[in-house]
Amino acid sequence: MKKAIRLLALLTCILATGYSQSKATLSEELYINGLNDTIYVVTHNFPWPSNSLVVNCGKEVVLIDTPYEPLATEQLVNWIKENLSPNKITAINTGFHIDNLGGNEVLRSMGIDIYGADLTVELVKSRSESTRKQTLEWLTAPSLNRFYDTYQSLVFVEPNITYPIKKGLKLNVGGIDFEVYYPGESHSPDNVVVYIPKSGILFGGCMIKSADSKNLGFTGDANINEWPLSVKKVKERFPNAAVVIPHHGLWGGKELIDHTLKLLQQTKP
Repeated sequence: MKKAIRLLALLTCILATGYSQSKATLSEELYINGLNDTIYVVTHNFPWPSNSLVVNCGKEVVLIDTPYEPLATEQLVNWIKENLSPNKITAINTGFHIDNLGGNEVLRSMGIDIYGADLTVELVKSRSESTRKQTLEWLTAPSLNRFYDTYQSLVFVEPNITYPIKKGLKLNVGGIDFEVYYPGESHSPDNVVVYIPKSGILFGGCMIKSADSKNLGFTGDANINEWPLSVKKVKERFPNAAVVIPHHGLWGGKELIDHTLKLLQQTKP
């Protein structure tokens, strides 16, 4: 069954984006899959797999979310500069958790602007330490010491360009439109999604679960009552989304949205 789900997801990507299966390995934990010659999914296993998105807009590149930590983010930025040769890199954070912005420190040190919601900035300031504590509690096994040490010393840096979360954000970079949309609370109070209409790609982030997810994952900051309502708003707003990319796990089509709703139905608030 899992193989069938993965084949369906890959077929969706092939039909919608010309998925090339190109793969660049930057380390044992960091690799890049090209959906086409414009859009790349970056997966960082540290120690859990998490996806970011690189969009090549010609002379500019947009990075949606970062790897978990600065070193991997620096490796990614170096790969972008060497392979895509942009004049400018711009980043977007889709939430305040480590898998959204753990690499912000290095981005800002490089002078890269980062867009984020006003609520995300507020939560970085007020909840960073509780987020760190939650993460460290999962990394107590001796085999995970390296990850523990990294997260213990991680510096949380908020995005430097803010927008009102309820208003959302629309950007046009190199002729490519990006819509950052907030439907309401879900996995966290501030999770947004990013839609790229030219490619029909929806970066669902932590709001959307992969097809093989058996549960909702971490729900410590979630609003279980509002989450399904928010997902339904996303589904209604972007009916032409052909490829949906979750923050964790394999991407696919709109069946990921329906699968997320099914998981939420099975979860009692």
